Formats: sequence, structure tokens, C-alpha cells
Amino acid sequence: MTQQTSNEQQHNIQVHVAPDLDYCYRDVANIFVGTGDVVLEFGNLHRSMPGHVTIGNRIVLSMANAIDLQQKLGQVLHEAQKQLQEQFKQQQQK
Repeated sequence: MTQQTSNEQQHNIQVHVAPDLDYCYRDVANIFVGTGDVVLEFGNLHRSMPGHVTIGNRIVLSMANAIDLQQKLGQVLHEAQKQLQEQFKQQQQK
């Protein structure tokens, strides 16, 4: 993983994933932009009360980290979309 600092220097960062890492599936995402930070909220539709959502996670990012997340997410989603289109084309040719 490479992280860019504000002066455009790159640092290599080793990422360690805890073996007991939880996966959280969410139905809803909200984004709030404040002065200098971005708040991401993730939640699930309340199954027994239609029209209600329970927020399960709230993550606060600096503006720079939020922009980096936006760029990376856009890039990986674009790549995934291209792969899905290729798979679809291959299935259509069979």
C-alpha cells in the first residue's frame, strides 16, 4: 500500500489484517461533510420497523483521506465493471 502525503512524497506502509476481522454488511450509507472532515455512516434497514434504519458504524476521515478513498473506490469499481462486462461478453459468445 502506498500513501501520499500533502507534499506528494510517497511512503510504503505495511498493512496487517487481524485474523478475527469482522465483515459488516450494510444496506445504507450516509455521508456528511464538515469543516475539514468527512463522516461516513453505515447502517441496516430495520426489518421489524419498515422505513427505519439503524446506524451500525460511523467513520470520520480527514478531507485528504476522504478524497483518496473516493479516488481509490472509483478506480476499483471501474475495474470491476470492466471485468463484469468482459464476463458478460464471454457468456454471450457461448
